[in-house]
Amino acid sequence: MNLKLIVTTVAVACVAMSQAAADKVIGYFPYWSQYSQFYPKDIRYNTVTHIHYSSLTPSEDGSLAFPDENDAPNYDSLAVMCAANNVNLVVSVGGMEAEGALKTIAGSDELLSTFVSNVKEWVGSHNAKGVELDWQNLTAEDAEGYAKMVNALVDAFSGSIVASTMYPYVAMEPYTAEVMNKLSYINVFMPDQMNEDNSSLVPNQGGKFIAETLEKAAGAGIQKDLLNPVVYFYGKSFLGATGFGSSHNGTGSGNEGYLPYKELMGKFDTPDYKVSYDSDSQSEIAVSKEEAIVFMGIPSVKAVAENVKNNGYAGVAVYDLSQDHHEPIVSILVTIGLELRPDVNYKPAKKK
Repeated sequence: MNLKLIVTTVAVACVAMSQAAADKVIGYFPYWSQYSQFYPKDIRYNTVTHIHYSSLTPSEDGSLAFPDENDAPNYDSLAVMCAANNVNLVVSVGGMEAEGALKTIAGSDELLSTFVSNVKEWVGSHNAKGVELDWQNLTAEDAEGYAKMVNALVDAFSGSIVASTMYPYVAMEPYTAEVMNKLSYINVFMPDQMNEDNSSLVPNQGGKFIAETLEKAAGAGIQKDLLNPVVYFYGKSFLGATGFGSSHNGTGSGNEGYLPYKELMGKFDTPDYKVSYDSDSQSEIAVSKEEAIVFMGIPSVKAVAENVKNNGYAGVAVYDLSQDHHEPIVSILVTIGLELRPDVNYKPAKKK
């Protein structure tokens, strides 16, 4: 028996399996996208493998509803287009301010059974491939209820997608390996690092921070090939800042200081901003006479995708689809795809 050959073969197989795991590109489609004039027809479906519709609102009686009934036709269009383009449509349940209802549901076996039945019926009748549980602001006290809800959903959706969000910097206690490793995959959210309360300018996200967050989750025993870091498609502006470590005078341009990535590219077409990449944090900064903008651009997101691919994570999730640039050459989704799904043709279709 050639032991060296066996060891080499196993090593190569392990590397191949690790790289094969990094094949998910997940895009969030929030219900409010309609108000920024972004619709299902505007999505470039070849850039994603999964779309998460965010999100259905649970009530304390276990029922579900659209947060805005005006978006129901958009959801229907999204379901049709996902099916036509072989993209997995997953419905997120929960979200902001839903933790009270989820806690009540998880605290009652009867309500939990009703809730799971309603989720299963909704997913089945609305042409989705599965569900994502988005229980925010979990505490150690919620660990038992969260585990019960995850287990109930996994049992009910045998053969379908059951995913969950994860907020490791809020609390880690509820996210036990025993529970999380039963899921199809996990989208890992992290807090904004730069806010108006910060006295000096720091990166808002960054590849290094994302890598540390993934290591924190994996260090708790959660399988790497289930973890997707969530990359934010927005920058944050601060008046008077001149670079990382400088002071500022509050939020700058944009909607309360928030700027979609696609708008940033328009700003940077002018000579008003000097854009640079910070290799220490793996993030970008743009500085003008009036303000500085911290954001994730092509180099930093490429670093995230490379980390995911090289370390056997599941893929990359993005928040949200409406904020990417439509041109492939500056698209963050295309940047991710070129690393994780290089066989896909990302060139725009020729106009007839």
